[in-house]
Amino acid sequence: MSCSARHAGDSAKEPPLPKSASDPTSPTIAKFIENCVTDAAGATPYDVTELTRAVAALVHWYLRTPGTPTLERAEVFSRPVIVEHIATGLPSFGHATRTNRRSQLLRVAEALLPAELAPRPLPTMAPSDPTAPYTSDEVASLTRWAKAEKRKGHGADALVLLALGFGVGLSAVEVMSVRAAGVSRHDGAVLIQVTEGRIRTVPVLRQWESVVADRAAELEANAFLFKPGRAGAGKNLISNFVARANPDGVHAQTQRMRSTWLATQMSAGTGLPELVDAAGVDSLEALTRYLPFVRRLSAEHTVAQLRRAA
Repeated sequence: MSCSARHAGDSAKEPPLPKSASDPTSPTIAKFIENCVTDAAGATPYDVTELTRAVAALVHWYLRTPGTPTLERAEVFSRPVIVEHIATGLPSFGHATRTNRRSQLLRVAEALLPAELAPRPLPTMAPSDPTAPYTSDEVASLTRWAKAEKRKGHGADALVLLALGFGVGLSAVEVMSVRAAGVSRHDGAVLIQVTEGRIRTVPVLRQWESVVADRAAELEANAFLFKPGRAGAGKNLISNFVARANPDGVHAQTQRMRSTWLATQMSAGTGLPELVDAAGVDSLEALTRYLPFVRRLSAEHTVAQLRRAA
């Protein structure tokens, strides 16, 4: 397969464009994308159509970051941004397509940025590239850390971070964007309204409900649930918080917490159509890589479950 080949149908899976004051369909954003592709095309083995698709998806995803991202080449095509985009911004893409997309963006970055700013080579992506869920001991360790955190505000923020990760399965961008007004109750359940990325409403796992509900009740409606005093958020807000508050212990990573939530839901037998909607993905393909982490039924229970299908 040539380096510009792609999987059929992937163009329909590109994340939808946000409709906001910084709408990336604006002429300014379109021109930024066009200029980047034009300047990089001759220095890469990919055709203009492929590069335009890859660069546009990166820019659109980047502009969804809470706060006001600066549309600078050195920021958009930096190593952390490309890595996070590939890891979290293309949830319905297969491994081969994501690997190819990463290569395209790295070649664009090398062509556009000075040598000292261009991303250094990245390790090969492992097949399927799943992020292993936390073990029960690690979840317990993180919970103890959050409850023991004594610095002003950190304890509440740490618990909220865990609640939105383990209890709702949100991505980093979604965690940073949840506001107090997005928390509601219905028939005894605590619900989170997700307003970034794929808009949806997700129930909180029962053991994390009080953390979310209590924090929302303490805040003004427009305040962020996680680190409420801020006006916006940089891409490293969560990792910097965790590094400062828990430098030596098990680190709270949103991708691993989301993996834990997904594995928990699949092990509990949550309906797949409902889980696809709650997870904010477009297809079952995005969930299959978590199957190795799903708790298996005994042979007896498996037979009973399969017989019950009728």
